[in-house]
Amino acid sequence: MIEPDKLEEALEAGAVSFAKWFAQFMDLNGFSHPQLVALCKVCTGGKALLHSSQIAGLRQARLKSPGPRSFVALEYLMNAIERVQSDTKTGGKSPLFGTLTPLIKDAEIMRDNEGNPATLGYLVRVFTGLEPVPVDISSPTYTEKAANSISANTGRLIRRLMIAEKGLDPIDSAGIIANSFCTDQMQRAKFVEIIKGSATWDPDEVEESFVKLSRLLREEFNYKRNPQELIEELSA
Repeated sequence: MIEPDKLEEALEAGAVSFAKWFAQFMDLNGFSHPQLVALCKVCTGGKALLHSSQIAGLRQARLKSPGPRSFVALEYLMNAIERVQSDTKTGGKSPLFGTLTPLIKDAEIMRDNEGNPATLGYLVRVFTGLEPVPVDISSPTYTEKAANSISANTGRLIRRLMIAEKGLDPIDSAGIIANSFCTDQMQRAKFVEIIKGSATWDPDEVEESFVKLSRLLREEFNYKRNPQELIEELSA
């Protein structure tokens, strides 16, 4: 069980990890938003429990509390695909997906860490960070040059917001802002130096740091960006 003082951080990180897993599932199978909506409808009695806007939100880690029906639709889809593929291999009959059948014939479904089709409960636990993503969702590695640029741009953004929003001296008060970054003393100390412009994140620290940075910016400065949006913004 995650410690209570680390729960919010886990929730933020879980949404980001789930977004990558979900996007990987769709991209690996070549599912468009309308196709995934249609596939789910086939499995839930013609009812659209998962909508295109929800798909976009899940892929981009924008949804903080997606409705349980979204995950119900995904569970039913994973189980239906598993049954169709199993029945086809054994020569039996299976539920028809109509013209969508070619999409799921060789599809790779979302599975739990034991290889079973992902259930509603498992999907929710991964989304909330209570379970790790069961597949490799490694992001492209940042180069040292890119990490240095992102770090410098982060420092400039924080200094600007400290002055404009709180009237704080960016050098003298860097430690005050860093206290809201995370509970780890070494990471906080490094973030102080990033604010001051005298340190940079290592390439493998960027992604994890931006989960924390997104929360800090929202809570301290009402600067609302999810981690992916921030990385894109501060990579320019």
